[in-house]
Amino acid sequence: MLLQHLITFCRVVEEGSFTRAAQVQNLTQPSVTKQVGALEDHLQVQLFTRQGKQVHLTPAGELVYDYARQVIHLVAQCEAAVQELRSPGSGSVTVGCVHTIGLFTLPDLLAAFVREHPRVKINVRTGNNRETVAMLLHGEVDLGLITTPQVHERIDVIPLFEDPLVAVASPSFAADLPPVLGNADLARLPFIGYVRGARFRNTIDQILEEMGIQPKFVMEFDNHEAIKTMVGLGFGVALEPVSAVQRELDGGQLVRLNVPGLPRSSRTTSLILRRGERRSAAVNAFLALLERRYAVAINPAP
Repeated sequence: MLLQHLITFCRVVEEGSFTRAAQVQNLTQPSVTKQVGALEDHLQVQLFTRQGKQVHLTPAGELVYDYARQVIHLVAQCEAAVQELRSPGSGSVTVGCVHTIGLFTLPDLLAAFVREHPRVKINVRTGNNRETVAMLLHGEVDLGLITTPQVHERIDVIPLFEDPLVAVASPSFAADLPPVLGNADLARLPFIGYVRGARFRNTIDQILEEMGIQPKFVMEFDNHEAIKTMVGLGFGVALEPVSAVQRELDGGQLVRLNVPGLPRSSRTTSLILRRGERRSAAVNAFLALLERRYAVAINPAP
């Protein structure tokens, strides 16, 4: 069983077809079919079922895919470790994170890290919390940054900072509001928020329900940037994580509304690491930056 067979097998899974897998690897389709067939012969299982041009993993295929991704990552780790040995101060760090962290928290961290370690290559992969955990477990990222609690036997979770929710509006919109907003005042205002069904929207709905407010959402979006833009243009108010709006608050594009009845609510941004895994010098350097920035202690790897 060759490493290339595992790589080709994963490409078929991820592309959804033998044809596209051949294209992205610059191979012929018969070559891809032959490699997957050799893998099936070696393991003595069927990895795919075929329905027309579509391929689907068998239960055995799902198991092999999980291990194949880990094997590929371990080989990449080995290559990176050897490269660090040959050229100290180089290497790479792959960070997985949720979209809001990638937009509002990670850029400043990466800028600081690159200033200290200019020869280290940084890769970033984003997804939701569940996807970020999956990337870490499959060995596709060296570390993860998430915003929801996680408990897993293979993962260490280190809380980094609290990210409270705040009510915001544009300065012109806020100028027509009372300096202190009661729950009834807030209930009369147009809201701009996340799309229904999203985890963050569910959190907002729960907070407003606790306040006895049935909000009138006049706009809904699937990202915080669009929400901030519409709020900044004066179309309504929003409840947002302070990390997402700190730059606009500091710059005066948005103002924080005084709502004493708003329950104290925050998301905890946490670092996740694979438990007991050897880490490269580059990854340890990035973790050292997190320790200094957030005054946390990260357990050393064996």
